[in-house]
Amino acid sequence: MKQNKIIVCCMLLAMISCNNDNSLPNPEVMCTDLTTKDDGKEYFNDKSFTGSCYTLYGQDVDQIDEIRSYKKGIRHGVWAKYHSNGNLFYKSSSKRGEIDGLYSSYHINGNRADKGKLNKGYKDGVWEYYDINGILYLKEFYKNKMRIDEEKY
Repeated sequence: MKQNKIIVCCMLLAMISCNNDNSLPNPEVMCTDLTTKDDGKEYFNDKSFTGSCYTLYGQDVDQIDEIRSYKKGIRHGVWAKYHSNGNLFYKSSSKRGEIDGLYSSYHINGNRADKGKLNKGYKDGVWEYYDINGILYLKEFYKNKMRIDEEKY
């Protein structure tokens, strides 16, 4: 009996540690297949859409431009955009229709450009900014939707 409890606990721990809400989804639906109704929500096949969709750079290009996530037709989950060379441009998330959570953007060469946290669409806490070579050059500190301090490097 004790062994069964240990096995169940190990399985739960493994499932929890593998669940990363900010990982990039692999959508199968194109965002152009969604329709916006009068209630402002996104629908797919006349049902409020839950899942992720993607956009392409052009009609003849099979390169993903953006990934968007929805829950019951409202922006919720990971959002990502790519540079034209295929490198990640930014990655963020939405919660109940508002940009919320960790945010990272990247230079076209793949090096990080900035990172921080958004709270209902506003910068919150420490934001770090990096040059094209990935060298930290500025930290900004936000509280209550306002920048309260900065450090230059």
